[in-house]
Amino acid sequence: MADRRKPNSPPPAAQKKDLQWKFWVFGIAVLLLLIVVLQNSQHVEFKILFLVDTSAPLVLLLLLAAVIGAVIGYTAPILRRHRHKTRQEYGKE
Repeated sequence: MADRRKPNSPPPAAQKKDLQWKFWVFGIAVLLLLIVVLQNSQHVEFKILFLVDTSAPLVLLLLLAAVIGAVIGYTAPILRRHRHKTRQEYGKE
């Protein structure tokens, strides 16, 4: 009764250490992104789905690409996990 943690959960110290590691990786990735973005400040011309020809600062396009990549990288594993759990619930695996 003294230890109320779940039997499979890691100790709190291990959870905190894992969290710090993720923050360092995220911080380094953001720093590298900022360096690349700040070095590319010129205007560029680009097409959107072969329909629209326009120009915009390369900084904006790089940030937009990074945000889209982060959203896909964050949501894809969640959707895959959900789909896997759904298949297990219906007995398809």
